[in-house]
Amino acid sequence: MAKPEVKEVAAGNSPTQTLAGYISGLTYRSIPHEVVSHIKLCIIDSLGCALFGSTLPWGKIITSFVKEMGKGKGALLWGDGAEVPSANAPLANGTLIHSFEMDDLHRVGVIHPGAEAIPAADALVRRAGKVDGKRFLTAVIAGYEVGCRVGMTGGASQLRRGFHPSATSGTFAAGAAAAKMLQLDPVKTLHALGIAGTQAAGLMAAQHASMVKRMHPGRSAQAGVYGALLANKGFTGIEDVLEASYGGFCSTFCDNPNLSHLTRNLGEQFETLNVGCKPYPCCGSNHTSIDALKKILRDHPEVCAENVDKIRIRTTRATKLHVGWPYEPKSMTTAQMNLPFCVAALLHDRDFFVDQVTEKSIRSEAVLQTTRTIEVLEDPEFEALGDEGRHGVNLEVQLQDGKSYSEKILHAKGSDKHPMTRNEVLQKFRLLASRVLSRSRVEQLEDTLLNLEKLSDARKIGKLLTV
Repeated sequence: MAKPEVKEVAAGNSPTQTLAGYISGLTYRSIPHEVVSHIKLCIIDSLGCALFGSTLPWGKIITSFVKEMGKGKGALLWGDGAEVPSANAPLANGTLIHSFEMDDLHRVGVIHPGAEAIPAADALVRRAGKVDGKRFLTAVIAGYEVGCRVGMTGGASQLRRGFHPSATSGTFAAGAAAAKMLQLDPVKTLHALGIAGTQAAGLMAAQHASMVKRMHPGRSAQAGVYGALLANKGFTGIEDVLEASYGGFCSTFCDNPNLSHLTRNLGEQFETLNVGCKPYPCCGSNHTSIDALKKILRDHPEVCAENVDKIRIRTTRATKLHVGWPYEPKSMTTAQMNLPFCVAALLHDRDFFVDQVTEKSIRSEAVLQTTRTIEVLEDPEFEALGDEGRHGVNLEVQLQDGKSYSEKILHAKGSDKHPMTRNEVLQKFRLLASRVLSRSRVEQLEDTLLNLEKLSDARKIGKLLTV
């Protein structure tokens, strides 16, 4: 297997320059087989999430809005089929992927790379001419690698500051995928990253009661496509966008950014392999608690909502700030981002998937009462573990009769440390896609995506995603 050629773009070999050279030089044959296999599952998972998202109110609004922005040659809106300009489609398609908190996640980078890289690559398939599956896969992998590495420089600190890392770091995932799809040279790729990165934005206050959080990755995907299209025309961006000491991405968004993550073992160690798929439709910071309570419910069937007196969840400061606040039923976004709601809903239904998060369920008086018995506490044990312990929890259920049960979980099901199986990912995809497509179309789409490297024309992907 050939190692990708990392082309130089200027003297000095800065991190941004090195990444630009890597993106430009990446070839399908240089990508390990296991990375290709994993990215295909990530694409399947992401597109299942997008199809389900097209049925939701905010998915319908963003699709309608993008159609109103104008028709034209470019890319198809998933689940709808309308063709719109390439620069507009990612706004809708990226929003659809992130529409129900089920899209893939790089745990350390705190980024959902599929919601940025895949829409950005797909947006340019028709514009780029004849694109086969190998070229599409290569562009998406370039996006995942760059986006995840940018996120790793300080994703958790972005979260603590109040930024949505997938919205900020995600611009680089999209910019890299778009630049690769257009086959930009290293200099234009450098500028594509510099244009994409300066558009980074996304505030975590959106998690409390709004639809707009769903849109963050869509805007990032759009920013990346803007970057590649403008750079291709000779428009210039910030050449040292990542490492600039004043006004650079890392110095502005991150506390004590570790720039070594950007280029360490680049082309040899693939961060794509550390991207996990989510089994539950909620913030990834809630997943360890769901796993812990599910195990207690399995091991102790007598535990039920009616006999629980108190639930204590010990975790990190970042998790408490991010998801551990008192629950109020303001919106479905609020519920999915809130740890007490997710734990309470699981306790009542003994399951937690899309049917546990509805306009009715998030306002259930019984669930609301249970959330008031849940206490989220900072625990120095998990804090001391750094990134490895960011999602760690010790969940204790105390019953009214005085009995108590506890479970400690460090890494959630679906994370890189405890991944979903291939069959679990495919089952999730089928459940979500079947809400929109016929059984035969779901089977055809699944087969196409599992064999993307054999696909002669990547335009087929968008066509299969329409009703």
